[in-house]
Amino acid sequence: MNMFLDMVRQYQEILALLTIVSAAGFVFGLLAVSRLVCWLPANYFMDYGTPGPAPKLLRRRVRLVKNLAGLILVFLGLVMLFVPGQGLLTLFLGIVVMDFPGKKKLIIWLIRMRQIQASLNWIRKRKGRPPFVFPARLTKSRKADTP
Repeated sequence: MNMFLDMVRQYQEILALLTIVSAAGFVFGLLAVSRLVCWLPANYFMDYGTPGPAPKLLRRRVRLVKNLAGLILVFLGLVMLFVPGQGLLTLFLGIVVMDFPGKKKLIIWLIRMRQIQASLNWIRKRKGRPPFVFPARLTKSRKADTP
């Protein structure tokens, strides 16, 4: 027990920083993630069509801001896997926001998890939004997909 207390005294600054990051991530998860989930259309996972291109001047800036926001969400999601917060959901939403090759396959793989589907629809229900509609091929088990 003394060894543990000595370690806490030795690393006070690091533990304080981890506590602050954990609290900030938890508050961010409650506020920003729920807004993002409600902002997406209910048929987002049914149609992967992209909206029309942004004006040329804004296209690079918008992509940069989206990817930076997604990267922050992914980082916070990874941190929240080990500290209190909605780590898996925050990580998933960071991936949804970012643009990168293989994004669609990764989202399909993640959205098969029933916990993610339930969490997304629970947040939308609490905010008075219609639930997400998931394609039948995403909600079936893998055995049902094989002929």
